[in-house]
Amino acid sequence: MPDDLRLRALASALNGAPLQIDDAVIDLAIDHGVAALLARSPAGRAAAEPGAARLRAHLREREVLTAIQDREIVRVLDLLAARGVCPLVIKGAHLAHAIYPSPALRPRGDTDLLIADRDREQAAAALANAGYSPLAHVRGSVILGQFHFIRRDAVGVPHALDVHWRVAAPLLFASVLPIDALRGRAVRVPALGAQACGPSRADALVLACIHLAAHHRDSAILLWLYDLLLLASALDDREHDAFVDTVVRSRVAAICAHALGHADHFFDDGGLAALASRLRAEAEHRQEPSARLLTLARPVDGLLLDLRTSPTWGLRVRLLREHLVPNRDFMRARHTRGWLPLAY
Repeated sequence: MPDDLRLRALASALNGAPLQIDDAVIDLAIDHGVAALLARSPAGRAAAEPGAARLRAHLREREVLTAIQDREIVRVLDLLAARGVCPLVIKGAHLAHAIYPSPALRPRGDTDLLIADRDREQAAAALANAGYSPLAHVRGSVILGQFHFIRRDAVGVPHALDVHWRVAAPLLFASVLPIDALRGRAVRVPALGAQACGPSRADALVLACIHLAAHHRDSAILLWLYDLLLLASALDDREHDAFVDTVVRSRVAAICAHALGHADHFFDDGGLAALASRLRAEAEHRQEPSARLLTLARPVDGLLLDLRTSPTWGLRVRLLREHLVPNRDFMRARHTRGWLPLAY
């Protein structure tokens, strides 16, 4: 069966359709982050052995790991708050508690936090004191908009943090969904402690669509598309209007329509289709720089788009410098010390 048809059959099973479960199906579900969901689906519950046992074991592992991850998030948020840093929990960790019937059904490889740009140094210091080490990657004032930290706990479980100060890496998103606006509409996430807040459901859907368009336009796993399905299904009429209003004001209607249409392709959902159609109509007569993301063919095209959409020449110069002369920690991680001067 071609990959597209296999994925559509798996997507249908997540929505209750029958599906014969074998190791190939389970492998596909694991690759796409939906094996726990499959285990809870009618098809998963009806699966024959040994497939059923494999799904049950996977779900138990997810439940244990999720509890460990959630406990660590509570600790991290408390430590950040003590430093005066109040991030929003976004993406997987937020969605797991906001729209899934059980957080174990929404796996995540890391925890994404959104902070104010002004809090970067305090956040990094707090995480270092909490036992986290920064991962070496290209960084600077404009190039990426995030940094990564990791620690292993006492039992060896890795905890990865992805700390953002803009909602996506491309610079054209620098002023989209600023954190102060998101905080004004944020909701509590009690399961992650007294300090935990996440975006409203409407804002979370905008963020999820932007994430796909900016970083995974042609490589989205089924889990991320299922996020869109659950978020869109959860919105009431007022939230639908708030979502569309935010998308239009942020000039991201075309890319959000594309993401919702991609999800509809696999889940065949009338609500997704209607929302995507509404956004296409909004985007039809608008000039949206973000729409160019849908036609990028090469990595360098992303840099060229950043340069074209940067508001000042100073920002363009800084961006080029950070691409051409990466930070020393990143270069040390890629080259031996003796060769570091030649690496630049």
